[in-house]
Amino acid sequence: MAKESKLISGSKPKGVVNFYPFEEGLDEASLREIRKFHVEPFGEVSKTCRRIPYNSGKKDFFRKTGRESFEVFQYDFRVPGTDKPYTVMWDYNVGLVRMTPFFKCCKYSKTTPAKMLNVNPGLRDITHSITGGSIEAQGYWMPFACAQA
Repeated sequence: MAKESKLISGSKPKGVVNFYPFEEGLDEASLREIRKFHVEPFGEVSKTCRRIPYNSGKKDFFRKTGRESFEVFQYDFRVPGTDKPYTVMWDYNVGLVRMTPFFKCCKYSKTTPAKMLNVNPGLRDITHSITGGSIEAQGYWMPFACAQA
């Protein structure tokens, strides 16, 4: 899938949307911050539905969640002053958020997310390490409330 075409899929959400994009009713200060980070496609994130199958030798994701895929919304952002896009995605049904872009945009090493999990008791137990399958879905996925905090 070409980079340009992956953002707007035009498909409809599958299942119940429990975790909506945060695009409406924002104050001017919030909108200024969003503009600084060039969030795309702001205002249309709910149109970026994708299904990302989970295919790996590790079967604990299915055992823990009863799911074999992620149903995601996604958007890109850029750190102010840079051109590199980082793709944020979260499963709108169950609220798992892929944390990789947040660590990468801050230029942390690949081992930093695991270290973060180790210093936060209990977080590793509710965070899923996705390996195999779609490269863009690999990394740590944590519950929405934890990611937001």
